Amino acid sequence: MFRTDPRAEAVDGVTIDYGAFRIRVVRAGGANAKFRRIMAERLRPYRKQLEMGTMDEAVAEQILREAYADAVIVGWEGVTDENGNDLPFTRDNVLKVLEDLPDLFRDIQEQANLLSNFKAEALEDEAKN
Repeated sequence: MFRTDPRAEAVDGVTIDYGAFRIRVVRAGGANAKFRRIMAERLRPYRKQLEMGTMDEAVAEQILREAYADAVIVGWEGVTDENGNDLPFTRDNVLKVLEDLPDLFRDIQEQANLLSNFKAEALEDEAKN
């Protein structure tokens, strides 16, 4: 019931299909040690603020966006700018999209944390189809 595919969680990822574009993500947690390491490193200077609940929300959001750009979002197809020009998959472009489209970022966070997206059985069934 809870068995996940570690390769999908940390390497290959899963595709979130938004119709006009697709974003490939690995899990934010689980077998994705890179994400956990990046978050621990970037939050270390703010440990006291985190414990006291006084960390600036904008700083926390920026750290999370950077961690997703570095360790969760592993590719995309069909992503365009406001003029319809294709956006190459680069760290800077990922950060810009996540900052400009906070609702998309929230959905990516939900999908990257959703255990069912990385369950081994579901991925096996999808591969057969």
